[in-house]
Amino acid sequence: MMESIEFLTLENEALSVRILPGLGGKITSLRLKENDFELAAPNTGGKYRQPQEDYGKEDTAAARDGDTGPDFSRYDASGLDDAFPNIDACVTQWEGRTYCYPDHGEIWSHPFTVCETPEGPLLSWESSRFGYLYEKRFSLSGNSLFIRYRIENRSEAAFPWLWTFHGLMRYEEDMRLLLPEDFERYRCVADHPVMGAAGSILEAVNGRYDFTRVPKAESHSAVKYYGEGRSHAGQCGLWYPSREVRCTLKYDANKLPYLGVWITAGGYRGDYNCALEPATGFYDDVPRAIKNDTIRVLEPGGEFAFTLEISLRKEKQ
Repeated sequence: MMESIEFLTLENEALSVRILPGLGGKITSLRLKENDFELAAPNTGGKYRQPQEDYGKEDTAAARDGDTGPDFSRYDASGLDDAFPNIDACVTQWEGRTYCYPDHGEIWSHPFTVCETPEGPLLSWESSRFGYLYEKRFSLSGNSLFIRYRIENRSEAAFPWLWTFHGLMRYEEDMRLLLPEDFERYRCVADHPVMGAAGSILEAVNGRYDFTRVPKAESHSAVKYYGEGRSHAGQCGLWYPSREVRCTLKYDANKLPYLGVWITAGGYRGDYNCALEPATGFYDDVPRAIKNDTIRVLEPGGEFAFTLEISLRKEKQ
C-alpha cells in the first residue's frame, strides 16, 4: 500500500479530474459535473499499492535473468493510464541488445515528478531500464481533458516500442461503443465463446457478435479485440444512454492508427470495466508488432509527441 497518497486535482465549470502521480499519473477520476457522471473505472479494493517494491532485480537497461517486473494482475485495475513501451511482458533482441519489457510496461508502476506550469501540471519520469524520458501534461478546456505526451530517448541505443492508452472506463450494461467507421473487420485476440478462438477475424457487421455492445453483466465474461488494419478516423468513444453522456477520445490517427477494445463483465477478477485503446502498433507485445511490421523505434536523441483529448458531454442520443 502507498503510505501517503497525494492526488493532483484539476477543475473547471464542466469537469473535475483527479490524478495520482505516484502511479504513473493514473487518472483516478474524470467526472462530468452536469450529470455527476464518473467515467473512470473505480478502485474496488479501496487502496493503491506501489508496484515498484516488487521489482526483484535491478531496474537496468539490460534484461537480467528475464526480469519483467511486477505482475499487473496482482494490482489495482482502475482508472485511466498508459501502457508503454509494451503491454504483454516479453524479452526482445534488437541490434545486438536484449530488452526486457515489463508486464503492461513501466509507466503504471512508477512514481512521477510533478512540475506546475502555466499550461498545466507536467508529470515526468526517466526510465533507467530503457533510458527514455516520459512526460505528460494535463489541462482542461470546456468539456475536454487534454493530455499532451512527449517521449524522448536519452540513451545511446535505439529501442523498439509500443504505446497504448490503457483507459479503464465505466461499465454499464446498456452502453454503446462508438468505434471508427472505417474498420471493416475486427480480430479477436483472446479466446471467446462467441467470437471464436484468438486470431478469429469477424466482419464489423455479422450475425455472431455485436461490436457496438458490451457483454451482459450476468455473463461473467471478458473480451478483447482489435480493429483489423489502420483507422484514419482519429476518434472513438462510448455512449451511456441511461446517463445521457457521451465520451469521445480524439487523437492523431497518423500516430495512433490502431485500436484495441477490452471489456470485462466480471470475467477478469470480477471487475467490470471497458477500455478503448488507441495504439501505435498492432498489437500488445513488441515481437508481435515487429512481425506485423507495425513497430516504432525511438532512435537516440529522438522523441515522439502527441495529444489525447477526452471529452464528456451530456447527450440523450
